[in-house]
Amino acid sequence: MLLLFRSPKYSRKIFFTLEGESDIRFLNTHFADERIHYDSPCSGKPEVINAVQLLRSHGKQNVYGLCDADFDILEGNSYENTHFTDCHDLEMMLIEGGSFDKFISEFLKTSILRIHTLEDIRNNLKESIIDVTYKIGILKWLNFKNNLLLMFKGMKYDNFITFVDFSANIDIDNYIQHILDRSPRKPPHCDFNFLKKEYQLLYNKQADYKYVCNGHDFTYITMMAFHSEFSRDKNITQEKVESHLRIAYSATAFQRTNIYNELSGLIDSHNI
Repeated sequence: MLLLFRSPKYSRKIFFTLEGESDIRFLNTHFADERIHYDSPCSGKPEVINAVQLLRSHGKQNVYGLCDADFDILEGNSYENTHFTDCHDLEMMLIEGGSFDKFISEFLKTSILRIHTLEDIRNNLKESIIDVTYKIGILKWLNFKNNLLLMFKGMKYDNFITFVDFSANIDIDNYIQHILDRSPRKPPHCDFNFLKKEYQLLYNKQADYKYVCNGHDFTYITMMAFHSEFSRDKNITQEKVESHLRIAYSATAFQRTNIYNELSGLIDSHNI
């Protein structure tokens, strides 16, 4: 990215370093401005933070980072000149911004509405998936806090998640054991009893679900829910779920977010 600053086209622009290409597409849709250039190392949050520090060390004071909050807000962590999403990640911002309601309306079989109201279905699905995603997130948060080296990537959700009608359910014991079984690098003290005890202590803190729930967990469970008889597309993929959530997200919803206000304030402060 240093090379871009040597070009007259980019030298005066405000640079935002993002985690990935989907983030660039999102902001080019909802916050396009000729004074801004979005770029990404496409390799994750630590690389974004490091890129901002590196570029600023070379005198580029118009460079900022924008990352998923993950658990940093809950832990009180901050990084100089790097801004966080309002929720745990961008996908949770989409869900909180009303995209999930639109997704349900689009992919629900209309014949189901002769038996159930759309409002009831929306509420049951959203509330139950948030509940399950929150409980999944508690163990991830515990892992983050204590560096337990638990392996979540590629976990088999159907080992511990079930559905009854329009409600998702999770078996916490099965979930904890499933993660333990696939985590060879966990420390010796990290057994089922330890995790269950620490999990409950963290759960009892009643942290804000918007910072605990991982949006990718939410969208995967949504995909599972729509592999059912009430779905218009029983072969829907997680990628398609997330794509439709992005498309359904409105400019008005984004303008109500903290990150929108922060981006606007940064542009004004540079007086470009």
